[in-house]
Amino acid sequence: MEQQTAAQKANMKAKQENTLPASIYHPRKTSDVSEELANSFSSARSLYEQGEFQQALDVLESDVLTKTSSLRFSGYLLAAQAAAQLDSAIDAMNYLAQADTLAAARHPDNQNNLKETKASILAHFGNWLDVVKLRMDLSFNLPLNEGESNQTKLWLAIQNLTQNEVDELYQQQIPLLNGWLTISGILRNQSLSIEQQLKVFENWKAENPNHPAAVSPPQDFKIMATVGQMAPKKIVLLLPMSGPLERASQAIVDGFFVSYYKQKEDKPKVVIVNVEDYSNISDALDAANELQPDVIIGPLQKNNVAQISRLNLPIPVIALNQLDVNQHPKNLYHFSLNPEDEIHEIIAFAKKEGANKAAILSIQDTWALKQGDDFRAAAEKENVDLISNQTYANTPKGRQDAIQKLLLINESYARRRLIERWTGTSVDSIARSREDLDYVYYVGKLNDAKQIRPLLDFYFAEKIPMLASSTLNDSAPERSTKPEDIERILFTELPALTPQDTALNELPKNQSSNILRRLQALGADSYLLANKYTLFTLLPSTKVSANTGIITIDENGIFHKRPEIMTYRKGNLVYANSQQFFEQKESIEK
Repeated sequence: MEQQTAAQKANMKAKQENTLPASIYHPRKTSDVSEELANSFSSARSLYEQGEFQQALDVLESDVLTKTSSLRFSGYLLAAQAAAQLDSAIDAMNYLAQADTLAAARHPDNQNNLKETKASILAHFGNWLDVVKLRMDLSFNLPLNEGESNQTKLWLAIQNLTQNEVDELYQQQIPLLNGWLTISGILRNQSLSIEQQLKVFENWKAENPNHPAAVSPPQDFKIMATVGQMAPKKIVLLLPMSGPLERASQAIVDGFFVSYYKQKEDKPKVVIVNVEDYSNISDALDAANELQPDVIIGPLQKNNVAQISRLNLPIPVIALNQLDVNQHPKNLYHFSLNPEDEIHEIIAFAKKEGANKAAILSIQDTWALKQGDDFRAAAEKENVDLISNQTYANTPKGRQDAIQKLLLINESYARRRLIERWTGTSVDSIARSREDLDYVYYVGKLNDAKQIRPLLDFYFAEKIPMLASSTLNDSAPERSTKPEDIERILFTELPALTPQDTALNELPKNQSSNILRRLQALGADSYLLANKYTLFTLLPSTKVSANTGIITIDENGIFHKRPEIMTYRKGNLVYANSQQFFEQKESIEK
């Protein structure tokens, strides 16, 4: 099977994102629609399809939604889609709510169109749990000829669920849904080879012949069945097993072999090539190629990845780092703990509740400043309004000054002093923090953050949550830490480090740091990808639930990970729910 070009994939993705319900493309023609009104709606629809979302909204607001006609329902659906594309979750859901109040919404077909639109908007904002619930509802109500498309989208949504979300859905005990969750569990079971997964799936189909997934299996299983023997016979680990990165490499190897020994069938031969034994990465790569493996995992250092990206790679390489700019040369893939995926998930988590205004607060370490830059770049790309960017010296005065600047408390003080100067009298006032801030993206460690949360509370910003990447959680809270000082601090974390996960429990845990445990998770999933990277290339929509998160691949050969969002409650690590932290925002789920 030929691989799709990057342009083809991008075009397909764009078409999927901009897909409109049938009622928007072909609204019913009735006598109450004038030619002028029909032309206005058609113009708005054309603008939407051309990516001119704000212009489409403007036409709808001025010429369609203000007029009583049978087009208002379709107009509200189109407006909701346009608002979603503009990353306004609250506006999108408000348009849907207005559509639902119309008499036309009572028609069964329109109810289905309303739910279809809502499901697509929820998917846009990554609210996969509610997408699954809506698409399950649609599966019981759609006409037979429309069920296949919904089934495909339902499967993709289920594959996007974290294991915690899957467990939550299982508790609802819906037989049809449990069938979908069961076959998703087959693909999530990392102890099974692809051949075993196919065998288990066939057994499930035999036991559930009438389930939609048995009648029309998901593409994942179809592709897996056509590629034959996918598992590698030999794998080379190309890592610095001595020198300054020895400890990190050993953690990766440890995690790799946890996955390796869980495999119940014949295992591939594994050879470790120590990069430090060679004068340059090119020679190390030549040594790895001479072993004639099916796939190479490594190198680890970014400069080595940059060098091999310019070489001819006869054997597929899964590098454990990625570059700032990836050209995707043939046979080179990237899998790393890059914070960009975590930043994306943090932004998506906040957007679920319409939170689009953020500030950056960072310690002044080099790594923290770099991560702050990464968030700023992501915020610009994902239409987040960055209203403040503060770094601070990690001293009591440095922290206080930064918080005052971030919350504009210093401006409040300045106004009071100015009034006192004008009036010549003392003014008794309380400084108030700004009200145009949804959350603070914090870059620092947990021991740094516990000094910041009380300061935010002190300056009347107790409702503003702090969001962070997993670098915040590099060590467990100290026993002396007050629980309230680390609550309302949310951060991304790999599933392997969450309370429910047991995948890497047999490895010794370094209680002083979670960094090595994340590298172990990276190593464990590198073995998984060594077995399944072909599936990702043949079916780019593939999603695999693993130790580092929900793994996907993009057009540049980069494996991305969707982590969990965690927080501390009463000193314990728990899963975070967006509605608990953005209560002042209207929820996208309502």
